[in-house]
Amino acid sequence: MTTHSNKRSDQVAADQALIDGTLKFLSQLASLPVGSQTMTPADIVKVLQARVDAGKAVQTANAARTAAVKANLDERQKTSSFVTAFRQIVVGMFRQSPDTLAVFNLTAPKAAKRTVAVKSAAVAKSKATRTARNTLGSKQKKSIKGATPGASTASVGTTPAASSGPAAPPAPAVLPPKPTP
Repeated sequence: MTTHSNKRSDQVAADQALIDGTLKFLSQLASLPVGSQTMTPADIVKVLQARVDAGKAVQTANAARTAAVKANLDERQKTSSFVTAFRQIVVGMFRQSPDTLAVFNLTAPKAAKRTVAVKSAAVAKSKATRTARNTLGSKQKKSIKGATPGASTASVGTTPAASSGPAAPPAPAVLPPKPTP
C-alpha cells in the first residue's frame, strides 16, 4: 500500500493513476466487489473521474482566487493615497455632523489626550524659556514701577551706580585691521 499525501495535486494524480490502471487491466471484467457494492469498471471510472474533476476544479478555483487576491491588493496599494485624501476631505466637510459621517462609515477624529508627563515637560520648558528670555507675566509687570524724571524722591547724595538693576556690559574692544600682505 502506498502512503497518502494531503496535497491536492498528489491526490488528483493518484486518482488518475487508478483510472488508468482500471482501464488497462480491469476493463474486461463484468463487475467488481467494491466495499459493500458490486460495480462495473465503467462505474468505478465514473466515480474516480468525478474525484479528479472536483480536484482540478479546486486547483483552478484556488489559482483564480490567488490571482483575484493579488489583483485586489495591487489595486488597493495603487489607490491608497487617493482614498486617504478623499476620507480626509469628507471628514473635514462633515466633522460637525456625525450622522453624515456614519453614512460614509467614518468617524470624526478625537482630540489627542496629553499625558501628565508631556504636560509637566511642557511646563518645565515654558519656565526655562521665560527665565532665559527674562520675560514677565502681567502681574509681575504691574509690580515694576519706573521712576519719572520729575517725581524723583531720591536724596541728593545717591548715585546711579547704587541701583539694584543689572550692570551694563562693557563696550567691546575694537580690533585693529589685519595687515594685507
